Amino acid sequence: MVERREVLKDDIARRAYEIYVQRGEENGKDVEDWLRAEKEISGKPADVPKSKTVAAVR
Repeated sequence: MVERREVLKDDIARRAYEIYVQRGEENGKDVEDWLRAEKEISGKPADVPKSKTVAAVR
């Protein structure tokens, strides 16, 4: 079980680095890259940003 966790961690680290490179190697978003990679590797869908449009209420 421990070996599988290490393999999974390595896979996530590799994917997070790929995401970092695809973003143009912009620093400061390592946690976001890691979380996105973790979701992709685990097979869970990534979070979809909510629309910022707000309906006018009168």
